[in-house]
Amino acid sequence: MWSLVSPAEEFSLGQLPQFLLVRLHVFNGEIILMPGANMFHKIAQPKVGCTSVMVDMSAEDYLNLVREIHANQGGIAGQRAVLKTKTARTIRKRMVGDISRGVSLPPLVLGILVSSDVYDEEISHVTDREGFQRFLSGVDSKSISIIDGMQRTTALFEATEGGAAGVSDVRVEFWIAEHTNNLIYRMLVLNTGQVPWDLPRQLEAIYRPLLERVDRETGGQLTFLSKDLQRRSSLGSDEYATEDIAELILIFSARKRELNVKDQVAEDFVRLDLIESTSRVDFINYFSQGLVLLTKLNSSILDGPDLPGDLTEYRRRCDSLKGFPSKAGFFSALAIHLFDKPGFETDWDSVSPKFEKIKKQLAGLVEKIENSRSLAEKEEILQLEDLEERLAKHRVGASQVGRFQREFFETAFGALFKDIDRVQNFRALWHAY
Repeated sequence: MWSLVSPAEEFSLGQLPQFLLVRLHVFNGEIILMPGANMFHKIAQPKVGCTSVMVDMSAEDYLNLVREIHANQGGIAGQRAVLKTKTARTIRKRMVGDISRGVSLPPLVLGILVSSDVYDEEISHVTDREGFQRFLSGVDSKSISIIDGMQRTTALFEATEGGAAGVSDVRVEFWIAEHTNNLIYRMLVLNTGQVPWDLPRQLEAIYRPLLERVDRETGGQLTFLSKDLQRRSSLGSDEYATEDIAELILIFSARKRELNVKDQVAEDFVRLDLIESTSRVDFINYFSQGLVLLTKLNSSILDGPDLPGDLTEYRRRCDSLKGFPSKAGFFSALAIHLFDKPGFETDWDSVSPKFEKIKKQLAGLVEKIENSRSLAEKEEILQLEDLEERLAKHRVGASQVGRFQREFFETAFGALFKDIDRVQNFRALWHAY
């Protein structure tokens, strides 16, 4: 039975389950319904290597947990920063006022990436709130990301500047994953049927662990930069704009050289394809290794010592290989070769042997290019004059150059992967289109 209480009192209703308990607070004469204390709800999903845990915690504890990652723009490369428009400030001011009066916020969502050992030995054995708190106390803040709730977290910080008295506890949902692509998979499924981040933003959520993995595989030789800091054309062979990585993942998963994610139909198609691909444990691994292969190939072509010959002419002929369309063509061709064309079922048992063959044969080509003693020897292998002539032969409008080059390089690299054991020089690639 309901009854009024004094401002200092609170009560629980009957013997309801912990996650249904409520508390009734009175602030400034208003009765506020708040979530119950000591909430703990866990859903383990072993087939996709993820666990969801919902808990309640004080606003102060939550802010202490996310203070560092909030200052680092949510711990997510590409996360939407704190909005500063007049409308956003007005809305946040109202939110801050409501929070100060004890209004409860919708659940905030944090992602945590852990090692397989931690996932197996710790997460699987967490059965209560105390056990989860012990796990959380040992988590490195660098492995946490604010998936959903950046603006609300900012409002919480502003509302508690003078202290957290009167501020409601918050409900926090933790998505804990042992593999990067498992976390992507859960995030995509989480957002399906709602108004989600667009796909590039969802993928940006995993930039940090993805880049760390690629960085480990290449011994720290790759550099990842914000696209705002560098033009695509000025990036070196071992440098990538982080936003380009998101687009390349999309291209690789959708097996399409060009995507218009603003088109709802195309976006839905890519979403389904990406969910299917990312549910496979090796998907991100194949992408990461593909990025390593592309870097090594480009490095052998574009870098190295200044060999005898006309270096200026050689660099001019290499220009098209430095651009993003060639990278897009590489990854779409690689994906089609490994996973088959869009719409066809993937023979997953054949993917690994195909990829191992590409790695072995491409390593031989890279070594052959690197061992060239002059630009003339490199030209014998690369046939850059043929490439230049083939590109010039197809005259397209300025607005269609990028689209044409994506198609050209997809066809060229497709020929490379199909007949890689027969390729002695790149002439057959450039004439495949």
